[in-house]
Amino acid sequence: MKREQLVDLLMKEFDRKGDGVLSRGEFKDLVKYLIGEHGVGISSRIFERFDDNHDNAISRDELLEVIDEYWL
Repeated sequence: MKREQLVDLLMKEFDRKGDGVLSRGEFKDLVKYLIGEHGVGISSRIFERFDDNHDNAISRDELLEVIDEYWL
């Protein structure tokens, strides 16, 4: 599976509001799903690092950067 396909699937699954971005809560759930409970504690730091435009949401492009950085 290509990383773009993976990101599209993750966005579809975790973007509960359907607004095309992941809120902090949605992102926390995604991190927990991908790396388990221990990831919840670092999800805020990851979120802050990759929320490039500081809109308090992770866009598809920002999620691609997360995937590239952490090879999730």
